[in-house]
Amino acid sequence: MKTVQLITTCIFCVFLFSKTANAAVVYVSSQQEFDNAHDNAAMNDTIIWRSGTYSDIYMEIKNDHLYITAETLGSTIFTGASRVNISGDYITLRGFQFLNGDIGTKDVINTTGSYNHFTQINIRAYTSYKYLRVREQSQYVDITYCNFENRLNLDDQNILSILVDENQPGYHKIQYCSFKNFDGTGNDLGIEPIRIGLSTQANRISRSLVEYCYFTQCNGDGEIISSKATQNVYRFNTFENNPKAELVLRHGSEGVVYGNFFLNGKGGVRIREGQNHYIYNNYFYELDDRPIYIQNEASDPLDNINIAFNTIIDCDEVILGGDGNNKPTNVTFTNNIFADPDDDLFEEPTNTETWIGNISFGDLGMSVPASGITVVDPQLVENSEGFFGLGEMSPAINAAQTGYALLPQFEGMDVIDSEMLFDLMGQDRPALIAEKDLGANEYPHNTLIQPIATEENTGPSYNTSTLTEVKNKTLIVTDLIQITPNPVSSQINMTIQSERPADITIDLFDLDGRKINTLTKKRSFSGQISLSKNLENLSPGTYTIHARSQDPKGGAERIQTIKFIKL
Repeated sequence: MKTVQLITTCIFCVFLFSKTANAAVVYVSSQQEFDNAHDNAAMNDTIIWRSGTYSDIYMEIKNDHLYITAETLGSTIFTGASRVNISGDYITLRGFQFLNGDIGTKDVINTTGSYNHFTQINIRAYTSYKYLRVREQSQYVDITYCNFENRLNLDDQNILSILVDENQPGYHKIQYCSFKNFDGTGNDLGIEPIRIGLSTQANRISRSLVEYCYFTQCNGDGEIISSKATQNVYRFNTFENNPKAELVLRHGSEGVVYGNFFLNGKGGVRIREGQNHYIYNNYFYELDDRPIYIQNEASDPLDNINIAFNTIIDCDEVILGGDGNNKPTNVTFTNNIFADPDDDLFEEPTNTETWIGNISFGDLGMSVPASGITVVDPQLVENSEGFFGLGEMSPAINAAQTGYALLPQFEGMDVIDSEMLFDLMGQDRPALIAEKDLGANEYPHNTLIQPIATEENTGPSYNTSTLTEVKNKTLIVTDLIQITPNPVSSQINMTIQSERPADITIDLFDLDGRKINTLTKKRSFSGQISLSKNLENLSPGTYTIHARSQDPKGGAERIQTIKFIKL
């Protein structure tokens, strides 16, 4: 009986494989051609828009499991009344520019689907409602290597909007994106580059991640990022030359701000409402208004605010929220460096703050606490890029003290450095607290202190300031990877080959288009290599291997998809 069942299963799998092995690739160059390609598409099909400029295109994407891309990154340009609405799941939208359009009060891109990926998108000089809106019912939307710039209308609507469901976290990711050149008066004008949640969604759990993004000249509102939901993480970003705005924990609780650079602007982090916020491992430099502003707010008074291992140099005062009837409570400053203020280091103390292991150098602006602040020159040294680290005789070396809260790890999100085992640049910190250094960086500085996210390494890989300069081209190939055997019982063997150095990623997807894992990643690989992976624990069925090869110098991207059967 078992033999008969096995034969029947094998026959079914072979039949299924024969029906799904070859996903279609369709080229389009008009509204009608796109509509036809979409309506006739099968799972994992690719729709490629040919290079050119198209006006008044409306892509309504209802199907699931589609890969929709420009023929060459950045060479397919949508203008006029062009926009996109996605209700399908597992959609990749890649390589398009939306330039100089006018869609009134509609969004450039709106999605209600889940597991969608927006990458290498440039939206610039549009008149619109929002540039990209992710609705409440969406989950696991990834936004990577996109540029959002210069919306023409100054209406009270943010640029990238993440809405939060009351029953399930979103688990969205915004990574390696750039946000630039939004005109306005700051204040409460409403053009926040990123808003996560609403005031009415403050207690909803979002679990969204913003990392490795770059923000400059974002003047459309006083809030560069407006965090209005619970359990969001902001890390490894650079906020530079923003004279009218700062990152704001506006509503919600359990916000984590970790490992960011705040440079040459109005402010760093404003904490307005909520509980259990964490500001760790950040670098603040030349901020004209305030590096950290802890507000005195009646609507949801602050409690349990943790500020640790930050370096604050040549800034205006840290505002502690002592003026008013709703003083922040349980505010703890641990192992920070405060140096060379524009005026005083602090203002509006509540006199209930807890100070542990901090160093200050400059006019304090308040009475020296009985313990927790040592007034001494931290002996900072400027490096070749104009950023400050510890000198070899700094009193901040091996001076950390216990008493700071561990960072929370939110279920389902990428790992957080809960125990402060790394510094701002990702350099190891000692496990023993007494051997950690104060401030954001560990001595010796084996990794040069400088922003991790820059204008050069964020946003699309093509030139977003022109219509024609394009670095990358996408090729659908058949010679990047070979696999044996097929069907697979326990072990799959892969042969990867590349004539020129390339960054290669091999991912495994199930039949529904869900990514199971990354089988291998190789940087600057050339030649041929054979690898084997054990798939014994993989359930029987049909799977897809997606191989991608990218020239690190900006040449062609090569893509190959292979389906196989797991017995």
